[in-house]
Amino acid sequence: MRPPALLLLAALAVGCNLGDKHPTKDDASARPQAPAGPSSAALAGKQLPPGRTPVPSIAEYAAAREVTVKGSSALHCETKMVREWLRITCRGKNDTGGTPTTVAVYRGGRGETVAFGAGGVTSLILPVLEGTDFDAKFSWTDKSHPLVVKWPQGTPRPIVVGEFLGAASPHDGTAPSAGLFACHKRLTQARDCSEAPMAQADCEHTYSTSCDKLLACARGEPGAWAACPGGKRNAGVTGWCAHVCGPGKPACGAGTECTHDWGDPPVCL
Repeated sequence: MRPPALLLLAALAVGCNLGDKHPTKDDASARPQAPAGPSSAALAGKQLPPGRTPVPSIAEYAAAREVTVKGSSALHCETKMVREWLRITCRGKNDTGGTPTTVAVYRGGRGETVAFGAGGVTSLILPVLEGTDFDAKFSWTDKSHPLVVKWPQGTPRPIVVGEFLGAASPHDGTAPSAGLFACHKRLTQARDCSEAPMAQADCEHTYSTSCDKLLACARGEPGAWAACPGGKRNAGVTGWCAHVCGPGKPACGAGTECTHDWGDPPVCL
């Protein structure tokens, strides 16, 4: 007999409206994939491959903490992860007033993706494992945003699990995050975020339980540097985490260059 949680997931998948084509109507490979349920091995109670676990129950997701998916806050989407299973659920109005309509899967997911879109709610459950290269599209009544989830082979598990492309995000460094502003407001009694430091995702992940350290890290104060994830290291006057560059590394982004000014290995600053 199927576990109750899997029965519910299967029922949700039946109601999924996959939406239109993306990104080009002439590219057959870009057509939405029909989401599949959990693997037959999991459903039959057989032994799972190493590193794999059953799809989490509703209770497990309810107890889980949110993970970072860039752009999700602006779109009013909840992002939770239990073991290797990421669940993204969007409900209510987004930052431009639209409500969720559909979600479509275009690439990846190992044939184990569960998608749902109905009644003003869209939800997606997928396994995130080393080598994941996943592409989907979430739609609202007023717009759509591609979702990408990538974990390159041979690299540490990313702190930022995924990204809604084109969605506003405090991790762009353009505004304080909700957590950073809450700390700023509590410690300074400020009424707005005009004097709060810019968001620094690595600071927030390192000092999620300390407002003092979080603000000090975001301001670049000595002694409060972030613990950098793989592919980054502390550099510059502020000590913020910078991408390591050089042969075999991704190119530096616009407005930065690969420099040895802060020691080796070189970083993008």
